[in-house]
Amino acid sequence: MRLAAAVVLGSLTFVAAGNVASASDARALSDGLTRPAMAELDRALGFGLAPQSPPFDPKLDAPRRVVTPSGRVIFLPNGCRTAARPWDLVVHFHGAPTAVEPAFERSGIDAVLGIVNLGIGSGAYETALQLPGSFDEMITRFSAAVRDVCPGATSATARIALSGWSAGYGAVFRVLDRERDARRIDAVLLADGLHASIEPGNRFERHVSVDHMAPFTAFADEAVAGKKLFALTHSQITTPYASTTETADFLLAQEGVARVPGKNSVSPRPGMALKSRADAGDFHVLGYGGGDEKAHCDHLHAFGETLLPYLKERWSTRD
Repeated sequence: MRLAAAVVLGSLTFVAAGNVASASDARALSDGLTRPAMAELDRALGFGLAPQSPPFDPKLDAPRRVVTPSGRVIFLPNGCRTAARPWDLVVHFHGAPTAVEPAFERSGIDAVLGIVNLGIGSGAYETALQLPGSFDEMITRFSAAVRDVCPGATSATARIALSGWSAGYGAVFRVLDRERDARRIDAVLLADGLHASIEPGNRFERHVSVDHMAPFTAFADEAVAGKKLFALTHSQITTPYASTTETADFLLAQEGVARVPGKNSVSPRPGMALKSRADAGDFHVLGYGGGDEKAHCDHLHAFGETLLPYLKERWSTRD
């Protein structure tokens, strides 16, 4: 499933960090990730050694942000204190750091943030994470990056959340499509970015592909039961493939959850009006108006007001 993104951003930054250890290399090979494939993962995700930071101090609460010469970023809003114990990780796919980082810092979530940008369409994100072992390798390298930023920090991750805007859903799809990887994910946040194919053969009605939606449906099942968090926003943009409205409607129908009007809600951005919402357990759908490029971009810039509060509440109550 390789679908073009609805909007082209001119200032996306390649982001990720980490280094390769022999142990992770051996594990990745045993999981089916061959050495040529690992080289492709390196090329696609842009992993590399981060510059050394000052010695680790668990009492240091100042934010730590490392940008490598190639533009890779890892961000600890609460500094190395976060990494003094098993730490939570949020991996965001697709979105300029200038929009994502401030939103994450304002959220108050005590976790490590990594941002991965691979291009314009969802195909690049799907390709980078399509092989077994690729997600494990990504997390291992993020762990190595944290140790580079905070030498002496633990390499153990606690909870993992995946977030994405627009084409970034392609990476989330690949991770959730493997049961072993999906079990590691505690939360998924998607900002106007859940697309799918349309079932072929019907000239008069559009039906969202059940197969393409299967990983998201399974995750929604667990969210409704309170075992996971799945929150998404969508606009009213129409697309030749299944739009974000159509995929949201599909999931709501599968879960038997009805929308209610989004009256009297505070707009997260000028002109961004909440038309409907639906909530069941830890499954949340926020439907906004707007059918143009600005409306699509609003979902990225409102990420901190629309989706991150759900993660803040879940992770705060589970500490």
